[in-house]
Amino acid sequence: MNNERLRYWQLRVFILCWLAYSCIYFGRVNLSIALPYIENSFQLSRTEVGLIGSLFFWIYGIGQLTNGYIGDRLSGRFMVFTGLIVTAISNILFGFSNNYYLMLVLWGVNGYFQSMLWGPMAKTLSNWYPQSKMNGVVVAISTSMIAGYSLSWSISGNIISHFSWRWVFIIPGLIILLYSFIWLTKTADNPKDAGFEITDNIIEHSSDIKEEELNKEYSGISLLSFINKTKLWLIVVACFAQGIIKEGVGLWTPTFVMETHNIDIVSTGFAISIIPFINLAGMLFAGWLNKQFKYKEKITIISLFAFGIAMLAGLITFGRLGLTWALLFLSLSSGAMYGVNVLLIGLIPMKYAKYNKVSSVAGFLDFCSYIATGIAASLTGLIVEYFGWFGVMFTWMLIAMAGIISLIISWRIDEKENKLNLWI
Repeated sequence: MNNERLRYWQLRVFILCWLAYSCIYFGRVNLSIALPYIENSFQLSRTEVGLIGSLFFWIYGIGQLTNGYIGDRLSGRFMVFTGLIVTAISNILFGFSNNYYLMLVLWGVNGYFQSMLWGPMAKTLSNWYPQSKMNGVVVAISTSMIAGYSLSWSISGNIISHFSWRWVFIIPGLIILLYSFIWLTKTADNPKDAGFEITDNIIEHSSDIKEEELNKEYSGISLLSFINKTKLWLIVVACFAQGIIKEGVGLWTPTFVMETHNIDIVSTGFAISIIPFINLAGMLFAGWLNKQFKYKEKITIISLFAFGIAMLAGLITFGRLGLTWALLFLSLSSGAMYGVNVLLIGLIPMKYAKYNKVSSVAGFLDFCSYIATGIAASLTGLIVEYFGWFGVMFTWMLIAMAGIISLIISWRIDEKENKLNLWI
């Protein structure tokens, strides 16, 4: 066995996955830069342009449920290739579209096929890396999202300053199209596909016997019954809250900055490119804070929600003083929500391992997060029209408070059950 060759292939597959997920954000975040131009070109209302983003997130969320299931049964390499190439075509056609309803359809298609990437990609990485290294691999691959956001905002801002808004979709589409074939020809689903003969000893996966012991009471019931029995709907409320704020910032920040501080699109793109890095810091901080709270995720999430509310209050109070103040408070509130997301979607589902429902819970919570995000995209546009941008910030504060209340109730239920178990 050539360990050096194996390490080369592991790094190669990781880089290809990292680039694929970065590329996909070029065909997603570009909409946020183009929104004000699409609005003016077609004389659309804020609610109508917001619906484009809403449709993406709704269909993306549904795709997370269906494609996660399909991805366990088909080649990850071909699923990711399909997702990339259809994303590319959807973006290119969107750039040439002159019909609002056709745009809705194309961006919905874009959302579904982008949902083909994460599950199959995670499966591919798990085929190449041992379980002991997967935590580090997952954290490292998540930086691709940050890079994709930052580069997309900066590059899209430059494109739109020199060309029509349409090129913000055409150019990323061409880049993704090119990369889809690089992915197809350069990656492999597993070591066997790359020519390694002895596959059983290449990647040692842990087999925890305890994880295979199913809880008899819950293993056969439907997901809806399980949600009701375990009070998972309280966690869903928190997922809704973080999804609305987290993706609301991502979608509407360029428009907010341009309108409230009267700067051009290029300056806006560069100014907001700092936000993804604050988001990354928020994800890392959430992990550190959770350790300080002795891995009591719900307490950590409540604290992050409270911090996010404080930052939104700061934005309302001090955001008018200048762009620097506005970006400071906006980016910190966004970073807090990214931290919440890591704990809600990443760690909370692990608590349901004893029910053998980790995958189902994770997929369901991710689905709920994106459904809420889809609602927020058009809802934000409606609020801006009637109450202005600071009405949006106040609404986000109320939504975050709802997340806090739901988690406090959930935490108290947990505490009562723990005390009861001590007496049994």
